[in-house]
Amino acid sequence: MTHPIQHCPRVAHAPYPIQSKRRRRLHVAALGAVAMTLLCGWMPAQATWPERPIKLVTGFTAGGGADGVARAVAEAMTKMLGQPVVVENRPGAGTTVAAGVTARAPADGYTLMLLTTTNTISPAMYKKLSYRADKDFTLIGSVARGPMLIGVSKASGIQSLQQLIALARKDPGKLNYGAGGVGTTPHLAALVLQREAGINLTHIPYKGGSETGAALIGGQIEVQFGTPPAMAPLASRTNVLAVTTAQRTALMPNVPAVAETVKGYDVASWYGIGGPAGLPAEVVTKISGALRAVLRDEQLRKQLATLGLEPYSTSPVETQHLYMSELRRWSDIIHKEKLRAED
Repeated sequence: MTHPIQHCPRVAHAPYPIQSKRRRRLHVAALGAVAMTLLCGWMPAQATWPERPIKLVTGFTAGGGADGVARAVAEAMTKMLGQPVVVENRPGAGTTVAAGVTARAPADGYTLMLLTTTNTISPAMYKKLSYRADKDFTLIGSVARGPMLIGVSKASGIQSLQQLIALARKDPGKLNYGAGGVGTTPHLAALVLQREAGINLTHIPYKGGSETGAALIGGQIEVQFGTPPAMAPLASRTNVLAVTTAQRTALMPNVPAVAETVKGYDVASWYGIGGPAGLPAEVVTKISGALRAVLRDEQLRKQLATLGLEPYSTSPVETQHLYMSELRRWSDIIHKEKLRAED
């Protein structure tokens, strides 16, 4: 019996049709409509940032001064932006661990970093980094700035910075000082003072401000360079000789600035906000504007004051200039002093 399929009528197949000009135009128009739909779908995502929580990475452990700044800023930014800003502590290797995490994050505005003076010091202190400090970040704005303090024990009898400098010139290297570990901001503040005042002090490294303070009171060192929070517990037993910023601070108006004795001297603790390279301009503008607004908040200003800091606002362009200037400054000093972090 013949298989039924053999009786199916053959259908003549026309050659592959050639699209008419009209059909090609309709096809191109359809593709254009799809592209516009996709583009319009993308644009609001940028324009409505933020739509989910934002991570603020910090290179310090919880409970310290930098962590306090990060949490105060995160709280204020949460209220301003309407999305949670969550602090993520990624300590290690002089903030380079946190910086590496930030540099590798997507450039979408949902991973930011609390930048500090240490971020401009560490690139010259470490041989190998997972990022380029001068290339891999978008600088957005400053948050705060504050001095280190130069203090001596009351038992030393030293009453002024001028007297300290005179003693150091009389007996070079005889006076010991503590400033935390090698390459910390207080340590570099001391190195700059020695260079610009023409004196020689001997650095005794300690792990942190509390150990340094104990050594000062115990007589193992004569001078301490430290942050206001680190030196506050010793206030009744120390004389604060000077603040390291170019001008006096409103937080301690009766304490002279080093620059009143050593012209041009200026070393400060700096805090700012940055993100991965390539952040969209509209996101940078929004974060910068939010920072300016929160720095006018009285509660945040009080929180910064307890950490010995004053609000400090800069535009993205000004922040970029400041950051790059600090990178060059500390790199020059670190290389001349032949400092190196312990790997």
